Amino acid sequence: MSILSSTRRGFLKGACILAGGLLMGVRMTGKACAAVMEIKDCMRTRIKSVYAEDERFPKKASQDNEQVQKMYKDYYKKPLSEPAEEDLHTKWFDRSQSIAALRAKGQYPNPRFTEFCKNPYPYES
Repeated sequence: MSILSSTRRGFLKGACILAGGLLMGVRMTGKACAAVMEIKDCMRTRIKSVYAEDERFPKKASQDNEQVQKMYKDYYKKPLSEPAEEDLHTKWFDRSQSIAALRAKGQYPNPRFTEFCKNPYPYES
């Protein structure tokens, strides 16, 4: 069925459906943009509050914290002890071969990486 052989009623029905779809699309796009802006504002607020709390905190080094000192005194006994190493230190795994394979395929870093480098996050400026 072509547009030339359709009836006036069929044409109007199709035009109404198309117009409604376009309006819904525009409305949803606006809502999506608003949601993204709300997330960015939420991120900015969260970042500001974290930095503000950090400014208020008098002791910034963990070795000066009384709770950390008590934990080492009562449980770990000394820095780099066996329980301290097991509980507090991360394990390292060599992933260089996997990254080399991704680089050979052109998948690392992401091909769109340069797009994101141009526009830093608001808290990076």
